[in-house]
Amino acid sequence: MRLLGVDLARSIALLGMMITHIIPLDDPDPTWATLFAGRSSALFAVLAGVSVVLSTRRLLSVPGPRAWLAAASGLWVRGAVIFVLGLLLATLGSSVAVILANYGLMFIVASFLLRLPRLALGILAPVWLIATPFLSHALRTGQGLHPSYDVPDVFMLADPGLLLTELSITGYYPVLQWMGFVLLGMCIARLNWTSRSLWTGLAFIGSAVAALTLFASSLLLTMGGRAVLEAELASGADPFGSELEYLLAVGSYGTTPPGSWWWLVIAGPHSATPLDLLHTSGVAVAVLAVCMLAARGPALRWLAPFIATGAMPLSIYTVHVIGVEITEALLPPLAGLAVHIVAALVFATVWVRFVSPRGPLEWPLGLLVARVRAGLLPTPPASRA
Repeated sequence: MRLLGVDLARSIALLGMMITHIIPLDDPDPTWATLFAGRSSALFAVLAGVSVVLSTRRLLSVPGPRAWLAAASGLWVRGAVIFVLGLLLATLGSSVAVILANYGLMFIVASFLLRLPRLALGILAPVWLIATPFLSHALRTGQGLHPSYDVPDVFMLADPGLLLTELSITGYYPVLQWMGFVLLGMCIARLNWTSRSLWTGLAFIGSAVAALTLFASSLLLTMGGRAVLEAELASGADPFGSELEYLLAVGSYGTTPPGSWWWLVIAGPHSATPLDLLHTSGVAVAVLAVCMLAARGPALRWLAPFIATGAMPLSIYTVHVIGVEITEALLPPLAGLAVHIVAALVFATVWVRFVSPRGPLEWPLGLLVARVRAGLLPTPPASRA
């Protein structure tokens, strides 16, 4: 049985990413679309952690290493397919910073954490979100690694070291830090999903964390961080020539420049600092909680197109990435965005109603995962006569 609130939240993540991919974010004054920058993709990653647990919990209810191997192998296959698809989409030369290769790698890493208990995940997730930006900053400063806007594609397979560095440390969605989102989603998926009070509480907690982290970032910047960072940018610390206000409102390129530790107090989109990760985590938790509450209410019938869209994220995202270049060449941004959103909602609704509850890419991928798992499932004990 599908959890409709998860599908609804996933559709919000998808539509939010469409907005940031199509509406220009680099105007002299930040646009309304910057509200979705960084937050939509973080929600997507948190929901990846949720789906990791939901898709394996039946298998993991069986004790023993073979049950884990069956569950993990399904994630390996899913992750590998998504990884390759992400490289192929990036090779098309789209202007979109494709997340799928990073997403697939996170599925593979998450497979080794499936047996962690809820308490361990609840402790590890916030520690990961806070600690890994410090580790990344130390590594990048020590090696002189700057943020990179090169989206990993199939040609990078010729240099595995560069590909791994792009995916895990210097790229737009650094797996080193972003695994914290997946851990958070895995922890949430282990909670009591039938409790309405749980989702009400998480909505308030997520909103409070999101607000407090922005306040903390602003306070720390006024305590000396702003002057230091503006001086670094003036000296050419950022290879893209960005200004601090741009980085705070519109976003970085996945990480901050190496250098001063003051970089870790900003909370701009895609900066992957502790405050950015905590802020976007709070937003993701609040959005998921509201969606879980909404999926139980009387408005459910009106949300059906969005729920259908969220049920096939891989299909919708893939078609969207391919179509961005076409609509950008033919239509102004708002019209192009409308085409992408309406097409996604209509196609998903029709497909779910008349073809299958799984999308055109999710369908064969699900069959492949099921076949791999079937060959590794624990053999049930023979019944006694």
